[in-house]
Order: sequence, then structure tokens, then C-alpha cells
Amino acid sequence: MPKTSTETRRASASNSLPRFHRVSRAITFLIGAGLVFLITSSGDAAAQQFTPLSAASIPPLGGDTESVKFGDFDLDGDLDLVYANGGDSGNQQSRVLFNRGLSGTGGLPPGSLGTFGDVTATHLAPNFTQSSRDVQVVDIDGDGDLDLFFANNSQIISQSNTWWINQGLAQAGTAGVFVQDSSRWLGLGSAGSSVPSSLLLTAGPFAGGFVDFSAQGDFADVDFDGDPDYYHTSYGSGFSGAVMSRLFLNESGPGGWGWFREYNPSGAVAPSASIPNGSAAGFLEGVQAEATLLVDGTTHDISNMPLDVDFCDLDGDFDLDIYANSRSSRQRFYQSRWVENGESLGSESLGKRLYRDRTGIWGAQVPQQLDNYDGELGDLDFDNDCDAYFLNGAANLSDSYALNDGTGSFGLGTALTDNRSDNEVDLLDFDHDGDLDVFVSAFSSTDRFYKNQFLELASVALVPASAASGAGTLSLAADMGDIDNDGDTDILSAQRGTASEVLLVNGIGAPDPIAPRIPLLRALSDGPAQVAPRRVLVRAFDNAAHETFKTATGTVNFSVNGDSRSAVLSYSGGDTWRGEIPGYLHGSISYQVIITDRAGNVGSSASATLSVSSVGLASVGLGVPGCAGAHMISAASSPAIGNPEFEVRVTACPPSSTQLMLVSSEAGTGLDELGIGIPMHVSLFAPELYAFDLPVNGSGVGALSIAIPNVPELAGRSYYWMSIHANTACTIAPFQLSSSAALVTTLFL
Repeated sequence: MPKTSTETRRASASNSLPRFHRVSRAITFLIGAGLVFLITSSGDAAAQQFTPLSAASIPPLGGDTESVKFGDFDLDGDLDLVYANGGDSGNQQSRVLFNRGLSGTGGLPPGSLGTFGDVTATHLAPNFTQSSRDVQVVDIDGDGDLDLFFANNSQIISQSNTWWINQGLAQAGTAGVFVQDSSRWLGLGSAGSSVPSSLLLTAGPFAGGFVDFSAQGDFADVDFDGDPDYYHTSYGSGFSGAVMSRLFLNESGPGGWGWFREYNPSGAVAPSASIPNGSAAGFLEGVQAEATLLVDGTTHDISNMPLDVDFCDLDGDFDLDIYANSRSSRQRFYQSRWVENGESLGSESLGKRLYRDRTGIWGAQVPQQLDNYDGELGDLDFDNDCDAYFLNGAANLSDSYALNDGTGSFGLGTALTDNRSDNEVDLLDFDHDGDLDVFVSAFSSTDRFYKNQFLELASVALVPASAASGAGTLSLAADMGDIDNDGDTDILSAQRGTASEVLLVNGIGAPDPIAPRIPLLRALSDGPAQVAPRRVLVRAFDNAAHETFKTATGTVNFSVNGDSRSAVLSYSGGDTWRGEIPGYLHGSISYQVIITDRAGNVGSSASATLSVSSVGLASVGLGVPGCAGAHMISAASSPAIGNPEFEVRVTACPPSSTQLMLVSSEAGTGLDELGIGIPMHVSLFAPELYAFDLPVNGSGVGALSIAIPNVPELAGRSYYWMSIHANTACTIAPFQLSSSAALVTTLFL
């Protein structure tokens, strides 16, 4: 998060407007069985819980560090570090540090868990300098390892934000080695891009990007297609706030997804670095109107001065809304219209886009901050929505927090009389009592903690807590993570100038005992089978910031007619998680979501059910019963185009045998054409005729699985399936032939 490094720029931020809001409500919160550390007196009960580690644990590198992030870059089970360096100090080398673990890694000598060594020279391009204000750690290409994205500014030298791809897994290299890849930008300066050609960079180390003034972006799956999209902020040259923010959607490219194209449905191009009033460019409904408070989609303000942006489902409809902080103008709240648009991006011909500016309602009671440098979203009061902490950077102003009423509207806010110069805020549960506390990174005072006393008072109250000794005093940002794998949350504070980073180790002495809670599971509607998967969406919360909670793992457990199955549940952003149940499955389906946080605590949702009717299935004719009675032929799922697990089943087969399945593109006559006592319901003279072995288990159930090709041109074609059985151990006769009726499958899109 950038705070300008000169008093001149800091002073220029103070001629802005104020704002804020908050509503209190009493809620009783019961924590179930398990170990709970409950602080019942003042915040000082946590005094000196955190202690700084020495330079032997974290090397003093001396850069002007604007942002830090934890992540397991080398996939060895412990948390590593990345620093974003430079900012207003000009181009500097950003840094990657590996956790030594117990065996050493990245060429480092062995060391204790929670001690770090600098591997920049071998794992991040040496001598590549940039003016970085932020770094995001995210798996952009879905291969299971963590990539990096640096937000840079062109205040001194023209440059772009940069993508750094982890070379493990899909890249078949070494996990934790990063390579810059500007090809991840798609279509810049071409049709559909709002970036003017004058801002494109065609030569030098940033070639392939565009001139930028970015403080911090954020990643979230805004279109719920399973990959992270990117919200790009730009505060403008000299902190003018005249450059539009942009939304880039993740697309498939060579080898998978991980390429980003701007979502700009109007196709309009910003004629220069500034966007004028009346422009239709952008991802929001309507046209640009600076400081607008209209909420009907006719206007928006997309060119505020964002130093931070966060995703969360603010209005409770299971899609991802946006809070966009602004340093010197009104903070913005943008509503996702994904649900309102029928779970789609919308229709430009109907004037429907993915987002709408709702600041006039959602932020109406939020006073204008004069020097707002950051905000953070999280459920402070256990009512299952996203509340907000607003940080004010000027030394004569106070921070505030405000509560969401569940519809996206924030109340008047409660001011904290801190009056200090701060730069970033983070949420964590430092005392393991289950609610979210606050850590503030101080620009020119002292980093500090606030204990949330919601569980003691049934109302949010943030009380100063002396939880650390040796905290940072020149801090620009912090990140939270368990560096020593003991189950509690440690803190790394980034320092400006030449000050060394401060690593605070948590001395609580026991693992986090609080399980994630999953109170909100979106109900799926009954209906017919379909090609598209059914999205399982939940809103989930933990006693951790979203940035930390996203490292949890999740599953969707479901059963189809009693057959148990599971699928991956992935983090979408904010408080929202997404999984899928294949749309081609039919029958009675029950489903439940499980999330396990990094400390191993397991949370589960309630169970839900739906009934899915089959599509594209019919029966023709009658079969000849076998020794065990009539053969029943059916399909375990519907014949959707692209169904990878279409399976035809036949019951009452001769146990533990191999029988015959005939499949034809035309119906048979229903006559005993072969003179074997079997009426033929499949044509033996059709253009397509296939014969398959039908494996039968010991219970007499035969199953044949075939993947239906993902070829849309096959839609509408019908196929006839019929099984013929030979039983040599039949008690009725020494040898008996029997058959099933025909199952007719009509492929559909």
C-alpha cells in the first residue's frame, strides 16, 4: 500500500473529503466444543504475546518495502516470503525469501522452521528492478503452485505491472523459481481494450504491458468460471485520481488458463491517461460522472484514487461485490450484477454489465475520509456478512469501523481516537477467541493491535492491546501467516526506507482451535439434467482475514441416488467459495460443503437436496427375461454433450461374466431377425453399429462407461442400446439367451 514518502505528497492528500458509518447489533455467538482461549478483560491481557525475531531468522535486506506476502512457493509445506520494493523511492529489486524448514530449500543451508534466507538471485530475476507498491500471491494458471503479480507505478520511470509465473508443476521446472511473462496480458490497445495505444510499452523490460500507476489490485473469480480474475487500480500520475480502474477476466490460453483480457463491454477507449465525464469505457453500467451518487446504473465513478480494493459478497446474493478505497475522494462500492444478469456478464445491448455503482446507498452514511489509505473487509460481529475497517492516514485523523446491515449498506461508523499516521490495516484473531482483531501498520508511529471484544460484550468494540514488543515504526504493510507451523498466526511487517522488516512470532503456545463456519449454502433448484455444471456456492467465514482463509481447502460432498462422490471446492474471493456438481447427473442429489483451514480445523455446512430429472432417455420394446428375471437397462446420467462418464447399466445379468452390448444409430425391427429367440431393437444395418464387451460384477450388474465427445454437432443424434446375455449356468436350461429392452439416448446441449 503506497503512502507517499515525502511530506509534500502527504500534505497534498489532505485536501479531500470526510466519510464513514456503522450499525451495532447484539448477537450471541456460541463456540462449540474445542480449545478456546478467551480474553475477558482488557486488550492488555494479550500483552507481549508477539516478540520480534532476530536478524538470524530474517535477513536485513534494507529495501524500501511497500508490501509483503506469505506463500508456499516451493511446495514444501511451509510459508515463504515475497517483498515488493521500490514505490516512491524508484526502481528497486523485489525479493523472494524461502523458509528454511528443517531440511533447507532453494539451495539454502538447513535451518529451523520460521527462519528465512534470501533466494532472489536464483529464484526471481536478479537485477530486475521496478517501482513496486504491492505484490499479490495467486495461482493464476490453475496448476497448483503460486504465481506473483507486482503492482508498479510510473511516477519516475514508465513501467507496467508484471506477471511472474512459478515454474513448478505445469511449467515442469523448479517450484519457487519465477519467470516474468508479459504475454499474460491479452489484447491491450486492440478492439475491446480501453488502454490507449499511447500508453503501450513496446520495448525494454516492461514490453508487452502499459504505463501504470497502480497501488494494489485484487484477484477474485467474478464470473464464477473457476479461475481468478483481476481488478486493476490506477491512482493516476501525481495521485490525480483521473485514471480509470479496469477489470481483466482470466481466459484460456496455451496449456490452460492464466491469460487476462479486459472486460470492457462498450469497447470504448480512454483517449488519454484520464477518462472524461460521459465516457462509456469500463466494467460498470452507465457512463462516467465524477462523484456521482446515482445508483440506477446510468452513471458511475470509475476514476477515484484507489490505493486498495477488496472483494466480498456485500449484499448476500452469493456473487462478489467490490469495495474500492480512495485516498482523497469518496470511497466506492460496486455491486456485482452476476446474479441479476442470470448468472452471466450481462448484455451490452440491454445496457446490462457486470457491475453497478451503488455508492449512493451502500456508502451513503460513510463519512468522507480526508486521507484514507486502506480498508479491510471481514465479519466483525458474527452476523455472516462483510463489515469494514477504514484506515485514515493523517496524524490528526482517526480510523473507523462500520457494520454491514446484510444488504450492502453500511452504518454511520464508529471512530477510534487514535490520531496517528498509518498506512495499512489487517484482520486476524491474535488471541484465538474466535473473533477478528485488528493489526495496523504505522507509517510514522508504532504498529498496534486492537482486540475485538464482541464475544465479551455481544457488540463490536475495538480496544487497544499491547500485544507486541519491538513492533515496526516505519511500516507500509504487513501479512499474516503461520511461519513455524505451530498453528498460530505470526506477522511480518514491511518497513520503508532502509529499515529492516520486522517478523513477529506469536507466543500463544497452542494451535488455532476455531473451525471455519459455513452458515450460508445457496440452494440449487430442482430441474432437468443439463450440460452446464450446477454451481455450489457458499459464504464461509473464519477467524482470519480473507487473505489467510483462502489457503484453506474445501470439498463438495454429494451423493446421487445413494452413490457418494466429491468435488473440489475452491476459493472465489472475499467470503465466497465455489464448487460444481456435474449437470448431467440425474436423480436424488444431496450435497454438503466441507472446509478445512490451514491449522486443520474442519467446518461443514448444512446439507441440501435437489431432484434432477433425466433428459434424452427413453425405452423401446421388451427384452427376454434371463435366469434371474427381466434385465433392466438404464443410464446413470443423462447423455449431455461432453459428459465424460456416461454409463449404461444392466441388472439381473449372469454374475461375474462378460456379456454383449450393441449400440446402433437406428432402431431395429423388434423381430427375431437372427432366429435366436431375441427380438432385435437395434438395427444391424445402420450406418453406425458398435459392439462392446459388457463387464458384469458379482451382483449381476453390468456397466459400460463411454465418454461422450464434446462436439456440439452431435446434439440431436439418437443411439439405441441393447444387451444380449448368455448364461451357461442357468437352472432352467443348460444354455439360455436373454436380452434387455432398448435404451434410447438422444444427445443434447
